[in-house]
Amino acid sequence: MPKKTPHSLKVCATCLLSVLLLVFACSAVARATETWAVYWYLCGSNLESEDGAASADLAELLKARLPDNVRVIIQTGGASKWHRPGISAKHISRYVYQGGKLELLAKLPQASMGDEKTLTSFLAFCKEKYSADHQVFVFWDHGGGSIGGVANDENFDFDALSLKEINNSFKQVYTASPTRPPFEIIGFDACLMATLDTASAISGFAKYMVASQEVEPANGWQYTAWVNALGANTAISPEALGKTICDTYLEGCEEVQTAGNATLSLIDLVKIPFVNLAYNALGLEAVSLAMDDDSFYAAYGRQAKAAENYVNSRSEGYTNMVDLGSLVRRLKTTLPEFAPHFLDSLGEAVVYKVHGPYRSPSGLSCYYPFDGSKSGFSTMMQAGNITTFLVLSGLQLGFLDTDSAVKHLERISTDITAALGREENSPQAAAPAAPAAPVAPAEVPKPQGQGGAQGLWAPLQSGLAAMLGKQTEDGPSVGSVAALLGQAASAVSASVVPLKPLDITSLEDFEVAIGNGGEARLDLGPERVKFLDSVQFYLAYFSIEDNLIMLLGKDADMEADWEQGVFKDNFQGTWAALDDHLVYLEITNQDEGINHYVSPIMLNGVRCNLIVIYDFAEKEYKILGARRVQGGEMTDKALIKLKAGDKVTTILLAMQMDDEDGEFQEVEVDTFTLGKDVTFADTDMGDGQFMFMFEMTDVQNNTATSQIVTIEVKDGEALYSN
Repeated sequence: MPKKTPHSLKVCATCLLSVLLLVFACSAVARATETWAVYWYLCGSNLESEDGAASADLAELLKARLPDNVRVIIQTGGASKWHRPGISAKHISRYVYQGGKLELLAKLPQASMGDEKTLTSFLAFCKEKYSADHQVFVFWDHGGGSIGGVANDENFDFDALSLKEINNSFKQVYTASPTRPPFEIIGFDACLMATLDTASAISGFAKYMVASQEVEPANGWQYTAWVNALGANTAISPEALGKTICDTYLEGCEEVQTAGNATLSLIDLVKIPFVNLAYNALGLEAVSLAMDDDSFYAAYGRQAKAAENYVNSRSEGYTNMVDLGSLVRRLKTTLPEFAPHFLDSLGEAVVYKVHGPYRSPSGLSCYYPFDGSKSGFSTMMQAGNITTFLVLSGLQLGFLDTDSAVKHLERISTDITAALGREENSPQAAAPAAPAAPVAPAEVPKPQGQGGAQGLWAPLQSGLAAMLGKQTEDGPSVGSVAALLGQAASAVSASVVPLKPLDITSLEDFEVAIGNGGEARLDLGPERVKFLDSVQFYLAYFSIEDNLIMLLGKDADMEADWEQGVFKDNFQGTWAALDDHLVYLEITNQDEGINHYVSPIMLNGVRCNLIVIYDFAEKEYKILGARRVQGGEMTDKALIKLKAGDKVTTILLAMQMDDEDGEFQEVEVDTFTLGKDVTFADTDMGDGQFMFMFEMTDVQNNTATSQIVTIEVKDGEALYSN
């Protein structure tokens, strides 16, 4: 064969390049002509009946221009009134939007959008009549996180879809597949749904999840922008489409000035099983520590309450949702073996996220029992993602006995072993691995200080690193990780005991000393804070002449030494005021450099909570807006901006001084009209008499209040007395 000349080589290379370009061009054309379908589950709820929010988003959609290969199929329901003409509140209605036209497909009998059967019916209809090469599913309405679910039907007592119901519906219509899921994206244009449990419920049914950890403002997703992006480029990847949804959402929030606490995440659902694996390994370490030293519960609780969390206060209610990354980063010192590996797995699963200036989310939330309620814990147990941390919460609250906890730990170990067995690329992994046999207590050495599993941490940690791709191919196999995890679970199970009911009544009316600097000093000591996860304070104004106590609120502005159990007040004679009118202020979260507060008010005759942050860098409060108070598990999506001319009535809590058995009741105090420049700032309260007391909360959500300290302010000087 004659030797090729450089010229002939160049010609061959040119031909090869031409062929490759032709292949890529043909591939792009093929992708561009593939069909897309967006299935929109539009549960209007009172967001529609009161504000027309669903109709507004529907109007946004109708501005989008779509090619013939993209269709949007919509199901409406769940509202007692629709603002868009033609949509009935008495029926479930189905529409298709295609080619610039919205066509009514069917009117069905009234049914709850919060019912599993209604969702299943819509899924089946879409699959049969409007299946496509690429499919997106969007839930729209209120959301309540892992406990509250989504799609609260106003016509059926705000019945909502639980995570278990969502999972059941998708399973009845589609087959879950990690490699070829039926949907490109499952999204939640709803509050609080970016949770590990939500992602687990839909894992296998979509490549990606888009959802918010925080309460979404009412403007929600920007449908014109992201649907237009899909219509303009139907060769778009699902990841790029998910990023577009996130970016346009935040841009929309910034445009209407609701971006302060906004969050939205794009989650790679293929990675969720590995996040759960790492989370369960981390949880085994936590359970082990708790069994060896029950003061771990308080260390865990303090970090949970210090971490970024979403809607957890007496004024707003409790979602029991906390940011996963923020929590685990705070636990790295306490749980050093697996925290780094978990954070790595979380970082890989969270592909993209956007957020406003007053939030720093990791992308996914998890459950922590802030309110200690049995109903919330029971709902989590039924949600379908029972983790080692959920078992830990059951032990912490005394809601699980030893036998139940052991059974759950063994099942978790078995499930993970089976799942990893299926992932193992070896002949032995053709079928799920057999559950690891329980190890008898006598067979497991119990190193001092580690609850019986410390001897397994090092190889399991190494194996987990290999699973997450952090080691070479010579690292431990998936099967060995599964076996080690099973052994660790069995070792921990051998020492599982629930925390006994706590009694902190001995801290009620606990003595408060007056320090040398004239401050109130609560000296509990190291032993008495063993099970406490929070110490805050109440401040009240009182008048003997008027026989009245007015509670101003609860804050955490104090010096706290948890190691010594000593807490000191930082009273400055000032309190927050709206346009110079004192307000009740309750702290809800302390982030890095930001405190989050709520303040109850009447806004134009409607009971609301004013959402406020204090920015330590700028040394000022900022009003993010007001939310109407809702019932049940719902958190209102609408964030109402205050404006000139709004009528505001401040609300404080009051009781009569001589009523020993009385309770504080909400009292409307000052009514005024907002001017052009609304101010929210600390104001000097002047001379007067004040009551100060500490509130202590333990890890089972029991509370006790200290002895009352009286602070008399005269001519600007504060005099403390017991």
